Amino acid sequence: MQPDQKHNSPPNTRNTGSAQSMNRPADQTTLVMGYPTRYWQVGTQGSPLVLIHGISCSVLEWEHVINDLAKKHRVFALDLLGHGLTAKPTDSPYDLASLAQFVLAFMDAVGLSSASLCGNSLGARLALECAAIAPQRVLAMVLSAPAAVEKTTLFEFRVASLPWLGEIATAPNTFGTGKIWRSAFANPAFATPHMVAEKVALAKLPGAGPAFLKALRYMLGFGGFKPAVLADTHAKMRWVVAPTLVIWGRQDRFLPLAHLTTFMQHMPQAESVVLEKCGHAPMIEHSAKFSQLALDFLAKKADGAPAQKA
Repeated sequence: MQPDQKHNSPPNTRNTGSAQSMNRPADQTTLVMGYPTRYWQVGTQGSPLVLIHGISCSVLEWEHVINDLAKKHRVFALDLLGHGLTAKPTDSPYDLASLAQFVLAFMDAVGLSSASLCGNSLGARLALECAAIAPQRVLAMVLSAPAAVEKTTLFEFRVASLPWLGEIATAPNTFGTGKIWRSAFANPAFATPHMVAEKVALAKLPGAGPAFLKALRYMLGFGGFKPAVLADTHAKMRWVVAPTLVIWGRQDRFLPLAHLTTFMQHMPQAESVVLEKCGHAPMIEHSAKFSQLALDFLAKKADGAPAQKA
């Protein structure tokens, strides 16, 4: 395990207000499994890299790193099914297997037979799923605090798993959403009013709340991550052959750093880095460091194997 001693800085203008939107790639839409899917694409050279966000998130989680990553890669970031501006069908199970198949189908839709995957939280768990079930399609992985590795998680998420109470507790509003996102960072100032307002707006879209709760409740009960889900994660980790870097924030409250010990027990071949003064979203809170770690790792592990067009 490699600790990183550099401290984070307060949010700058790239993280706040209208300047935030100015740095974003243009939204694009493609059909994935028949569903309109929002994605970003930046970069014209290098091996392909697909960015996969966490639960109740979107492509916006990657805006602070996507341009840096695109200096060396063709980078694609998608809104998962049920998330962001992508379709939210009521009949989807929103389980790990179906969401991973959605990621692989997105790769088909944008013409990638293989790519490196970079995910945060649920997105990191989906990257693991893809690497386990379709190893020929995953060149390498950069995983930030993958979900469902250990039982413990934030109390508020466990409450949200309860019928009826979860619907009340997760109703989108500025106070509740702001409270959750301030706890996502070691420095709560990163949860800017602009960020919270955008998250509330996306959470109010038709179908967003039910999709979030269905995905959450598949993985979690009030006691934490379900034993069957944990067992499946551990089994899938043993199938992975793709080179893997895992990054964890020491102050992660959503998925505590102790989860990394379990991760390394099941994937001892992986490389790991712990970021100091960092919570659950290092691609926001330590964007420059996150980008450099990913670029350095992928330069060693993935750049010699460019993907073929599908």
